[in-house]
Amino acid sequence: MPQQLNTKTSKRTPSHRRIPESIHEGVMHDGGVNAWMDDPENGTPIQRPAPALENGNLSYQIQDDEVPLGFYAVGTASFRYWNAAEALRRGADFWQARIPQLAWFEGIGPKLPIFLDDGFDFNAFYDRTALKFFHGNATGGTVFSGESPDVLCHEMGHAILDAIRPDLWDIAAQEVAAFHESFGDMSAILSALQLPLMRAAVISETGGHVNRSSRLSRLAEQLGQAIRESYPNDVDPDCLRNASNRFMYVPPLKLPSSGPASILTAEPHSFSRVFTGAFLDALAGMLLAIARDPGAPTEDELLQVSNQIGDILIAGIHNAAATSDFYSQVAAGMVQAAGQTDSAFARPLKAAFVKRGILSVSSATSVQTLVDAAKILSHRMTGAATLVSHAPSHLALDAKHYGLGDQALIVEAPSQPRKFSVSAAVTDVVPSQVPSSDVAAQGFVDQLFKQGRVDLSGVADEAERIDPLSSLKTHRLVKDNGALQLKRVLCDCGLKHD
Repeated sequence: MPQQLNTKTSKRTPSHRRIPESIHEGVMHDGGVNAWMDDPENGTPIQRPAPALENGNLSYQIQDDEVPLGFYAVGTASFRYWNAAEALRRGADFWQARIPQLAWFEGIGPKLPIFLDDGFDFNAFYDRTALKFFHGNATGGTVFSGESPDVLCHEMGHAILDAIRPDLWDIAAQEVAAFHESFGDMSAILSALQLPLMRAAVISETGGHVNRSSRLSRLAEQLGQAIRESYPNDVDPDCLRNASNRFMYVPPLKLPSSGPASILTAEPHSFSRVFTGAFLDALAGMLLAIARDPGAPTEDELLQVSNQIGDILIAGIHNAAATSDFYSQVAAGMVQAAGQTDSAFARPLKAAFVKRGILSVSSATSVQTLVDAAKILSHRMTGAATLVSHAPSHLALDAKHYGLGDQALIVEAPSQPRKFSVSAAVTDVVPSQVPSSDVAAQGFVDQLFKQGRVDLSGVADEAERIDPLSSLKTHRLVKDNGALQLKRVLCDCGLKHD
């Protein structure tokens, strides 16, 4: 018999909530585990089939001491172990179904290491060697970032996108960096929707309009609450980030480099909310498009749409050139993919991207022309459509601008050949002026230095360094043949560091 979940209030769940007995979710074959349905803040535990960490190409290796399979009580390290295993396996299985041959970035090896508690911090990150999670103290007790399926599947999303498009890792462009964060949030949303109980709960909570604020859209509520205690303006009022938002596209070079969560900034996590919000709007529109009863969509229909938008997203990513306006390139690729598979989906996708300004009205119309041309071409050719070239190109910036002497600072430029002649919109009728790759790269690097995100150790004297001592570095400078190269170190949650 499975062990009952502890019905006493956990230090990692809200003090006003009672943890119910776990709800059976899925068929138990070789045993099962207790896990969270979504974020611990909601306090909804479920029973799930035992996850096989080493399944398929997207295999994991948890670095903590191995825990025997079993139904463990909430609040224990054993529960956190199997809760993480279940969420990560579920998320990887979703993306593996989209791309069966997908494997982790080649430098990692066959198994992605997982560190469930790598120290004291309200943070989590992917650094091309592992997924790393941390713990911190809050009013309600110790908060483990690796206990939230939202955080687990967000960080896994970075690793998935890196496996799909490793060329994006070092691209010096704000929209590319922000899309990496958006993909993490989209990954968390799509992974959550693989649970029948979650789908039913979201439909009930939103009345079938799944782009309304709900337990699906509110990402990492518990971690957000913990951060809010020290930095009340840095996160949304009810979670870390809410995918149900009203942020509109603004060219990131015209935005402040940082600011409170209530405004849109060029900081990647903040700017990611534009694309994530459009994605959730598109998901809601696609659900209404296929529902037999649009007033009462079913959880099976929501599952179908979540799988289909996952396929469409992958197609958009494959065909998007890494340019300074990366959002519009991905959006155009998604609209084209939708038009080639199910014309009912092209409409809600275009509506979502036009509404947010990610695609101008004229651009959304021109993509439809490309879709029609692609359909004609598909009758003459077999196999998938030709993908864009992902070969990187380099740009030399003036290192003196950053106080680094008479040498070049080499960055990977957002200048891949475009497949789509589209643009975002400044207003409803005026297309956005796409910045050149060198202007976009300069703006991105300037923001990194302004935020203290570049590790200058070994390339600048202590007296010349402008980065804060305590800031987490996402990039580093590497000396190479008399020049400096900018390299990404990790994708992190972007939280405060004292």
